[in-house]
Amino acid sequence: MKHIKQIKTAFAAASAAFIVIGLCLLIWPGISAAAICTVVGIISIACGLIRFIGYFSNDLYSLAFQFDLSVGIMAIVVGCALIAHPSYVLISLPVVIGIFCLMDSILRLQTAIDAKHFGMKKWWVIMMLSVGGTVLGALLLFQPFEGGQALMRLMGVALIFDGVENLMTDLYTVKVPRHACADANVIEAECTVFDDNW
Repeated sequence: MKHIKQIKTAFAAASAAFIVIGLCLLIWPGISAAAICTVVGIISIACGLIRFIGYFSNDLYSLAFQFDLSVGIMAIVVGCALIAHPSYVLISLPVVIGIFCLMDSILRLQTAIDAKHFGMKKWWVIMMLSVGGTVLGALLLFQPFEGGQALMRLMGVALIFDGVENLMTDLYTVKVPRHACADANVIEAECTVFDDNW
């Protein structure tokens, strides 16, 4: 129980960090791209490690981290590339972020569909965010806007969507047991009450 709670908190923190970076790009599009590479790289590695560990966690529904073995490894590799070779990545940074957001959003679309099958009431929130993230990821790949600042703002919006998307997935699908109680009439059995306020 403690393990999954820590992963849930860490995943929420990493998602919030992407939102903050996205807001910075949106408000200050002239910020150093090299600095963005380093910061995004560090957070990508941290997020990748969290997702990798989350894949092996005892999450009740196994929805939020069901695809995160491969996504976690990819995030770690991308993060290392951003930190180790920022000058090479700078040129293709919008494409890198676009591919990451597109892949993440498509997988969250599957998560939303699975959440609906589980009867989760807020599945449509994840669905809407994943559709928006998919569109933004595709826009970063095709880059229809001219000008560096417009592209930086688009990256900012994409990172915000990706962060919110993962934050909502973490909030609505990762279930943490509140307490367990032993049943005196059943040998080695326990009943668990789950936090389900949505």
